[in-house]
Amino acid sequence: MKGLWALRVFAKKYWQMLIVALLLMGISGVLYAEAVYKTLPVFNQLFQELAAADEVARAARLQQLLHSTVVLFCYLVVAAIATGGATYMGEWLGQKVLLDLRATVFEHLQMLSMRFFDQSRSGELISRVNNDTLLLQTTLSANLSVLIIAPVTALWMTIRMLQLSWRLTLLMVVIGPVVYLVTRSLGSRVRRYSRLTQERMADLTTNIEEGFSLSHVIKIFGMEPEVVERFGGAAQGVLRAELRAARMRAFNKIGAAILVSLALCGALLLGAHEILSGFIAPGALVTFVLLMQSTGHEISRLTRLNLALQRAEAAALRTVELLEEAPGVTDAPDAIRISAVQGRVTFDNVEFSYNSKEPVLKDFSLELKPGQTVALVGPSGAGKTTVANLVPRLYDVQAGRVMVDGTDVRQITQSSLRSFMGFVPQETLLFAGTVKGNIAFGRPEATEEELIAAAQAANAHDFILALPDGYETPVGERGVQLSGGQRQRIAIARALLRNPRILILDEATSSLDRESEAAVHKALVTLLAGRTALIIAHRLSTVRNADKIVVIDSGRIVQQGTHEQLIQQDGLYRRLYESSATQETGIIE
Repeated sequence: MKGLWALRVFAKKYWQMLIVALLLMGISGVLYAEAVYKTLPVFNQLFQELAAADEVARAARLQQLLHSTVVLFCYLVVAAIATGGATYMGEWLGQKVLLDLRATVFEHLQMLSMRFFDQSRSGELISRVNNDTLLLQTTLSANLSVLIIAPVTALWMTIRMLQLSWRLTLLMVVIGPVVYLVTRSLGSRVRRYSRLTQERMADLTTNIEEGFSLSHVIKIFGMEPEVVERFGGAAQGVLRAELRAARMRAFNKIGAAILVSLALCGALLLGAHEILSGFIAPGALVTFVLLMQSTGHEISRLTRLNLALQRAEAAALRTVELLEEAPGVTDAPDAIRISAVQGRVTFDNVEFSYNSKEPVLKDFSLELKPGQTVALVGPSGAGKTTVANLVPRLYDVQAGRVMVDGTDVRQITQSSLRSFMGFVPQETLLFAGTVKGNIAFGRPEATEEELIAAAQAANAHDFILALPDGYETPVGERGVQLSGGQRQRIAIARALLRNPRILILDEATSSLDRESEAAVHKALVTLLAGRTALIIAHRLSTVRNADKIVVIDSGRIVQQGTHEQLIQQDGLYRRLYESSATQETGIIE
């Protein structure tokens, strides 16, 4: 149970409640065992032939029987209360611990680097956060009390059984290890199949996530039957894995029940011989049988619990693996926290690769002066977006340096570095909230006036006011209630609201119509004054406004200068410009 044991740290903050719960669980187990043992005086009175006794003796025995029955009832009531309290506390602890675990897993994922997300399926990660922790939650919350109560009850009952008859108790002592060995043998298979189930569940979650997020593409291409078939195949994979584990649990239940029944029947046969030999009274035998039956029940609960814990162990191991995943980009121990930047960005002989095989950037050197607007152009896959991603240190370079104001970004804390940056990515996705919430996402403390000013600068204010609820209008999941151009203008407003010293626009105007794009660029002329801007764009209007145009091909700078300078040269920029002229869209990326 290495996985479950590794998660014990999440219970430390609740150690006081845990101690109380364990004590209550232990008391519950002892009280229940004692309640069964207290049937002995009741049966002793019943087997003393009340009808044959004289009236005085019969009245005394009836009084003793009533007293013994009341004592038995009190034990049962107190045991029930203790068991209920222990069960609730176990549920409470399990829910609290696993709430912290789920939050920790999600927080840890947020701290991981972009390279990790590039290599992971979103469905797999959703399954880790949701399905794995849900299995842990349902298993541990429901069984935490059983984990303590069942062993204590079985042990105390065994002690009482020994007091009644050590010969009969040997039957249970022999059966117990056999049941344990059977359960242990099946448990490893249950754990293996449970891990397989969680992996298949991740495949199923991936299919669900893709079916919803790519619904537009699916419908356009008429791929609904194929997507449904893929989902069915993934669901069948979950079913097969679950049924394999279910077979193991069924075999265990059958085996444990047969062995316990064998011990019980043997105790009845041997008990009859013990009565005839005078070693045990009839009332004691009945109590012994009840104790044995109850002990068998607790052993069966433990075997089922063990298999349930094996399933939880599989989920715990997957969770621990995720928590052990180290971020690829971390703050250096001596990293500094900057409080201001001028905006000078320098690439010094940078080399970068996503897969450690083919470099995307090679010997890349470039300087952006404070307040300068630099545009990157070039063919698709040339490395333009990679350049933009290296400035906020979403990735670390393999060689060379990326510097801000002369300081290597690896020597600056990530939070302070990015606090001076605004970023509009190529793929504009919004959160499932309101327009206002999405604009204020990067700066939630902004005033209403600042928020509206940012929207006006991005040419978004007018269309926002035309929405049903204005700035309070929900945008839907991923912003599906808005057009592509509207989403991009909100993303631009979100970046501008941060009032960044360094602004990165990656195809920020690609989905805007001509009128909206012209309005946005008009606003950018004023808003970019005094700021360093790195713009990746394919439209001529964006490129012409730049102080410097840098042409990239195969990860290297092949040309740089103003539009007027580059158009006079016989190079890649001129060819891109001429090939795009007939399309009336500017430079084609």
